[in-house]
Amino acid sequence: MTMENENFFSYLKKIRKSKILFFVFIIISAMTALLVYFNQDSWILLNCTLGKNSNSCVYKFERLYLLPITIFLLLNVCLFTDEIFKFLKLMSIKLENLETKKSAHFLISFSVVFSLLLFYYRFSFFIIDPTRVFWIKSLGTDSLQNFLGWHVFRNSPWDFPFGVMQNINYPIGTSVGYSDSVPFLAFLFKLFTNFLPEYFQYFGIWVFSCYILQGFFAAQIFKNFKCSMKLKLLAVPFLIMSTVLLDRFGHLALNCHWMILASFFLYFSKEISVKRKTKWQTLIVIFSSWVHPYITFLMFALQTALFIKLYIENKKYLKELLSYFLMSLFLVFSSWYLIGYFYLDGGNDPKNVLFSINLNTLFNPFEKSKLMQPLGAGPRHYEGFAYLGVGLLIILIVLLFEKWEEKKYVFIKENKPLIWILAILTCLSLSYEIKFGTLTIINTPIPEVLESFYGVYRSVGRFIWPTYYFIVIFILLSLLMRERSLIKKCTLLLIALLLQFIDIYPLYKPVNLNYKNDFNIERNLAPWLHFMAGNKNKIIFYPNRQYSYIDFWMLASKYHYSVNIGYFARNNSEKILENDANTYQNIINGKIPNDTIYVVLNENIKVFEVSSYKDNFICENIQEFYACKNKN
Repeated sequence: MTMENENFFSYLKKIRKSKILFFVFIIISAMTALLVYFNQDSWILLNCTLGKNSNSCVYKFERLYLLPITIFLLLNVCLFTDEIFKFLKLMSIKLENLETKKSAHFLISFSVVFSLLLFYYRFSFFIIDPTRVFWIKSLGTDSLQNFLGWHVFRNSPWDFPFGVMQNINYPIGTSVGYSDSVPFLAFLFKLFTNFLPEYFQYFGIWVFSCYILQGFFAAQIFKNFKCSMKLKLLAVPFLIMSTVLLDRFGHLALNCHWMILASFFLYFSKEISVKRKTKWQTLIVIFSSWVHPYITFLMFALQTALFIKLYIENKKYLKELLSYFLMSLFLVFSSWYLIGYFYLDGGNDPKNVLFSINLNTLFNPFEKSKLMQPLGAGPRHYEGFAYLGVGLLIILIVLLFEKWEEKKYVFIKENKPLIWILAILTCLSLSYEIKFGTLTIINTPIPEVLESFYGVYRSVGRFIWPTYYFIVIFILLSLLMRERSLIKKCTLLLIALLLQFIDIYPLYKPVNLNYKNDFNIERNLAPWLHFMAGNKNKIIFYPNRQYSYIDFWMLASKYHYSVNIGYFARNNSEKILENDANTYQNIINGKIPNDTIYVVLNENIKVFEVSSYKDNFICENIQEFYACKNKN
């Protein structure tokens, strides 16, 4: 400790010991806080009243009260800087002296607590409450589809395959898998639906579990590397606060990036036996099939990399590896069949392969950065978002300007299978149109061999996720294992982490959610129930388009009606057109089925008026629609 620091710390001790000086310091701190309060009050008066509404006005409470209180507390904490330094020094010594097993437990505990705090900061624990459902509605189209798919599924009769629902997308039907409702949880809670409240959601606990497991496996990856515990503690937040995870909250089922980290942990670990690695990776693949098909494909890819690595290391495991791989294939496809993923024929459409990555994806923040401006990209490249963040980019730049050591930790022979698999995934994520910014570099027809694949997996930009995590691990390990002083490495990591926190704040800032318990159906359903009175139980919209379907799904779920509209991950466009043609013919020929009402928008009333049998119909204007049914 230098003489200057000793003098500074001695002044702090004098202030604390002297009642007069301590009182004066408190008064100065309070006055400073008051000045901040009046400053913020003036700012709010200037920017948030008289019709003005700055973007920061949503944080009026924080600016007016939390900011002054925080400044007051921080000023008083400064009085104890010397004690804080002593405590940190003592903790640093204790951390380095921890036994290997205890240090691993400490790292895991730290990561899990960090994940828990991140979850709480973004969403609060209210979303874990299964009776609070309205927050899902405020997230947007995709998450709303997830909840509605589950809500309809729980009130639908069991069918075969078990995940099929016949009463939406009628008469084609659909699967709970095509509403991305995390099928394994949908199946589980459907068994107890009679004991659950009217509105019930499991997506909050699902996202919470994903965040906790993200922290757990981030720690698992770093725990066995031989470097300072302080470096590991500074490294794991980069994986926990992964930009590709934080960007995925709207797609609730796709928050399970912990499976990617778990697969990397199994691949890199030298402590786990071959048999256990094989079994655990197979279980991850099978489990992923009950979550989301995109995750399953990535898990299959990482399983392939692991199995090739294990085979190269010891060829005697070939038979066992093949049997586990074939078992994975059989159980995954069996699971998909039971969920109903094969229920829709003709659900593939290669022409829609537009959701790919841009070549600048690792350093393009897409307006989700505080420190960097967005770069050019195509309109559908958002699915390939994989921004590293300023912190990681700074570490990478520093490493690039240094001499690389001969000893490698990532690009080694045993990692070649993983690198090749990641290279294939990256190529697939580029799709057939490769762009750097807005500049098209390659635009070729879809290779015939990939037509069916791209028809199933349209958002191929998601395949960049494992490569993103690999690059993050590579950057961090290259710094952690480098031969340079611990202080320099800690300083660089700390600066990078702070910059990362600032830079990606738009991705983890608190989500403005409504935590009400009810779902709040906006449409007045009474006119519909009145018009459906009697034996009517099917609502057919013509033509079948993505009308505002939410309230009609709720109506169908509660009263066991069938409707033909909705928003689905996949559908059969040929059958939809065929059904529309049949509906039109029924209207023209005056043959509306007795259990059905036909509905058009008010501007399409002429469809009924041109029918020679229009006198056979009873029609009524209901809100923005015109509904008709047979008189009999």
